[in-house]
Amino acid sequence: MMTSAAHRHNKANAKPGIWAGLFGANVAVIAVLHITGALEGAAPFILYALNFTLLIPLVRTIYQRQEQQGAMSPAMRSYNRRFFSFSALYMVVMLAASGLYDKMAEGSAVVWLLAIAPALAAMGMIWAMYRYLREEADEYLRQRAVSAAMVGLGFVLVLGTGWGFLETFGLVPHIWAWWVFPAWAIGLGIGMARPERDAGDLP
Repeated sequence: MMTSAAHRHNKANAKPGIWAGLFGANVAVIAVLHITGALEGAAPFILYALNFTLLIPLVRTIYQRQEQQGAMSPAMRSYNRRFFSFSALYMVVMLAASGLYDKMAEGSAVVWLLAIAPALAAMGMIWAMYRYLREEADEYLRQRAVSAAMVGLGFVLVLGTGWGFLETFGLVPHIWAWWVFPAWAIGLGIGMARPERDAGDLP
């Protein structure tokens, strides 16, 4: 009979990839519907923002994995709180901006504010990582966080460059540049959730 500890371990190992995959698949479906004109006005923005609720179970399962691997330091706990808070703010601001946009005069100062507000929340998430790298005393955990950020950066560079060439040759339509940060966040989550290798597993 499986113990409760082993059961929790298997759940934590199984679910991060599932939630990340579901999040990414939803983003892809919404993007296709948006590009093809099936979604218009504020609808795609609202769906994108609602999709961010999937980050809640994703983050929870990543926390569980970090706890089990001994990768949860005080600095990491502070980072998780900050990053999750700014992620929630990003979701709320994006929903609010999408709902209010059609009610505002085009080019007004309020529209400028609505357009900038989500970017400020995204900057808060980047600041949370910068703060973590300064506060983390464990060199291994700090290196792990840097590696995860590089996974996110690589994901964005490969995806952006590939799409750019496809767009140049007229094979795909143009997409808005605000996709960059969510793509980086997906890559970051993949990097943070990757399984650890014990020293005995190394060749």
